[in-house]
Amino acid sequence: MADDRDRLTAASRALADAATQLTRALGAQARQSVPDVGDAVAQGLREVARELADVSESLTGAAAATDDRRRRKVDRTRADLLDSAARVFAAQGYEGASVDDVAAQAGYTKGAVYAHFGSKRELFLAVARAHLAAAGDPATHTVPGVGPDGVDVDALTAALARSADDPRLLLSLELLAYALRHPDESGELAAVHARAFDALTDHVADLRRARDARDGREPDPGTTQDDRDTTLGIVAVLNVAPLGSRLLGAAHDTPAAGARLVARLLG
Repeated sequence: MADDRDRLTAASRALADAATQLTRALGAQARQSVPDVGDAVAQGLREVARELADVSESLTGAAAATDDRRRRKVDRTRADLLDSAARVFAAQGYEGASVDDVAAQAGYTKGAVYAHFGSKRELFLAVARAHLAAAGDPATHTVPGVGPDGVDVDALTAALARSADDPRLLLSLELLAYALRHPDESGELAAVHARAFDALTDHVADLRRARDARDGREPDPGTTQDDRDTTLGIVAVLNVAPLGSRLLGAAHDTPAAGARLVARLLG
């Protein structure tokens, strides 16, 4: 259909150009013999040329609008499937999830999943890329309750408690498990994990420099080994404390313990 529109548009443009050329030729000849007729012929052909040009522009605009709507629909379907897949993989794991589960969760057919991603493996890798790209965005690397003035333990405790029910936590663990089980595909996942870790390390270094400046110390530039060690400790707490809340129950209060530990790491 797109090819037909392109051919029709090209033909309209060619016809408009031909009418313009014919206008010049006939108009000039007619004016030499019968001036009034020559002017009428030229005017009529000019109007035809303008109408053909308008038709051509209209066809081009309609085709562009149709293509734009089609792209938006494709993008929306892809986003719906990725969101559904992230939830299904988090809840059931890669091995336990099926393409049917993802399609049903998103409200699409299984064919839609295959049309956009080709296989369960490609779908999972697309989810991994999207999730880890978001994790690697420096703008997202702020720890709740943590700022240049210190750690708000209560705010961080509440955030860790909420994280226990966040499907993104289990998805992060599933991505790590997949990378370990499929070492031939772990390179890309490891690289994006490294970018996410480095972005958080930069944030920790910023907090350390702000703390040094506040306490009257000359801050070390860049990131230090202590910054990287601190980041590893924070990453461990952010993952284990919410899991502990689900596994051990309220009696152990692992979110509060995790918040206090982060405060000590950044103290």
